[in-house]
Amino acid sequence: MKSAAIAIVLALSLCALAGAPSSAEAQTAPQQAASCAPAGDLQFVCGLINVEDFLPIGGGRWLVGSSLKAGSAGLYLIDTAAKTAKAVTLSIAAKPDPLYAGCSAPDLKGLSTHGLDVTESRSGVTVYAINHGGRESVEVFRLNPSKASAAWIGCVLMPAGANGNAIAVLRRGSFAVTKFLDTADKQAFQHIMSGKVTGTVYLWTAGKGFREVPGTGLSGDNGIVASRDGKWLFINAYGTRKIYRVPLSGHGARTSVDVDFNPDNLRWAPDGKIFVTGQFVSVRHPNGRDGWAVMKLDPATMALSPVYRDPGSAEFDDATSTVQIGQTLWFCTFRGNRVAYRPVP
Repeated sequence: MKSAAIAIVLALSLCALAGAPSSAEAQTAPQQAASCAPAGDLQFVCGLINVEDFLPIGGGRWLVGSSLKAGSAGLYLIDTAAKTAKAVTLSIAAKPDPLYAGCSAPDLKGLSTHGLDVTESRSGVTVYAINHGGRESVEVFRLNPSKASAAWIGCVLMPAGANGNAIAVLRRGSFAVTKFLDTADKQAFQHIMSGKVTGTVYLWTAGKGFREVPGTGLSGDNGIVASRDGKWLFINAYGTRKIYRVPLSGHGARTSVDVDFNPDNLRWAPDGKIFVTGQFVSVRHPNGRDGWAVMKLDPATMALSPVYRDPGSAEFDDATSTVQIGQTLWFCTFRGNRVAYRPVP
């Protein structure tokens, strides 16, 4: 991320806690193209704010996305067929889920949502969102995509000092969440880029709270997904450009693989592999665009294969997540007013 992106990432990680846009963000945000016309081989859905993460729901009919800016939409719903998007109308449920008893409702107008995960069942779609607006928390919503509305049903406050990043929902309502950095560390992003351990993964279980997962102390714990059987976690170490496979139980070997970019989010691909999306960060060259890349990780062998690379543009840069719907790849970014899509290469 060069100077603009480094400033924004650090600002969004720390200043978002204050519940207002940071001066760094205002000064360094890239100039947006006036139109939503295609650029190169990318097409766009515009009118969004900092969709850092998204996930398909309804068999890919929609994408539910976050909004990493305090006071913005909180959640977006993207229609993948019509190529349109709208802010989700948020409300507080009359009867919150007792699973999250003791956590009060947030200021819905002050949310700054980051990493997401979703579950779908006969009772509906549940969205779990990392939040920095007003507090460090996991906010839980029951989403009605047909009405583009969601009711807040509960939350879990993060451990003191933990800046959350990504979340993976596990069985029986538990979840794993990454700590990117310590909110009290004024040099946190510099420490991440130098390879210092700044984060960890917490496992939350109802009635028991949080515990650290052994072997997950990394340099900027970022994206996370869990294996289908729930036995393994795949975690991005942003600062050291590594992807780790760690046993959730703490028993077993930890393995890793290197990439040549700073890996951000992880998302499952239709073929059972994992999309790894990230940016080319260079603190030596602080000006200009960053460029970004997507690779696929084989969860069994930890082998990597290339998917797509982009030098970045005024229209779209610093991609953070990739999902595939049919023969279309969708990309989002932590900054800017749009998400992108293109045919599968």
